[in-house]
Amino acid sequence: MAAVESRERDVETSAGPFPPSLVLTPISRWPTTLPDATIGAVLETPIKRTVRTSGPVAGVPRASIVIVTLDGLVFTRLCLESLAATVSPAYEIVVVDNGSTDGTVEYLDELSNRDRRVRVELSAQNVGFGPATNRGAEIATGDVLILLNNDTIVPRGSLERLAAHVSDPRMGLIGAVTNRAGNEAQIDVPYRTYGELVQFASERVAAHLAPLFDIRTATMFCAAMRREVWNEVGPLDERFEVGLFEDEDYSMRVRQAGYRVVCARDVFVHHFGQASIGRLARTGEYGPLFHANRARWETKWGVPWQPYGRRATAVYNELVERIRKAVCDTVPVGATVAVISKGDAELLELGERQAWHFPQHEDGGYAGHHPADSAECIAELERLRAKGAEFLVIPSTATWWLDHYEAFARYLSDHCRVVLRTSDCAVMATAARNERSHT
Repeated sequence: MAAVESRERDVETSAGPFPPSLVLTPISRWPTTLPDATIGAVLETPIKRTVRTSGPVAGVPRASIVIVTLDGLVFTRLCLESLAATVSPAYEIVVVDNGSTDGTVEYLDELSNRDRRVRVELSAQNVGFGPATNRGAEIATGDVLILLNNDTIVPRGSLERLAAHVSDPRMGLIGAVTNRAGNEAQIDVPYRTYGELVQFASERVAAHLAPLFDIRTATMFCAAMRREVWNEVGPLDERFEVGLFEDEDYSMRVRQAGYRVVCARDVFVHHFGQASIGRLARTGEYGPLFHANRARWETKWGVPWQPYGRRATAVYNELVERIRKAVCDTVPVGATVAVISKGDAELLELGERQAWHFPQHEDGGYAGHHPADSAECIAELERLRAKGAEFLVIPSTATWWLDHYEAFARYLSDHCRVVLRTSDCAVMATAARNERSHT
């Protein structure tokens, strides 16, 4: 009881609805899992402590924020309560639930009764991200649409700046920068707690006076457009079913209509990532869904899909250079190296050594997604090992694999030899070189 009261006092005096000390760093991914203390702090705090009573939007909303939910109550609370506490009272929040069974529906009912800006639409089943988003956009009444994932935290003023950028008639679709996106919208961040996030987001605004840059895809963890653009381009393509590739497709359609697709440097939104879609990795459904939707996208547009690059930053470039030096100092010239790369070609530049993406497509390019489970990791390692991979490099950006794919980590321990381990990377010998030397 005392702990709960302490958290409530912390919430009341913080710069937002949550304690500044609340840890946001996940303990594992695919699906993203938060520390037990964080989950408890969020779920045990009564809504009345984080959300003030509020009436409906007066008149036509300046913007409508459309959010799709499917379970993941702790993430939904972090998202919606950050919105309720920080977003303009002239913005409405439209939530479409896709058949949640974890208490989300009851929570949404309580929240919408307390904050009348929140409108809730319930579906009895998971109709998919595209159809649910389209339904939310259909019932939304604002002149600006903001599509927002439920595994986000929105710092004060972020969506207002995003909506301001949308007023430029040349702009069709505008996304935010974030800590986790998988493309050029991703930036390096120093924070690990809610209070540090709030401070970081505030300081970032002042540092970017020329905020917009063109981007291949404005990923829909947070993306905004004018209603007139939505009406012209049309709703999300529902052929992508549960999700994946609808944002790539929509960005292509927006450009085809003659508008720019951009990212706003001065709009930062925290994104946990893989909170909902990551659950499909645990069941083995993610890989087949990715490949099916990739094929649908390629058939529709008539071009091969290419993995995203990562925006070059000084911190990341320095990390890549240290990894490159460590591998070149450790692995013999002429050896073949598999690198857990997430498609980053920079990590494959290892001097006079052949380097491969791990995992990879049949053509040798990055597979485009993480393995579904440990069995898939092991099968990929053995496939590449049979082709001649003699070493496996695990960059520090991928060390979470060893926690998430526990059986894979044990397999590496039992079947591979660690030849280097630093804070930047681990290099493991797969034994292929030794076996080849005896043939």
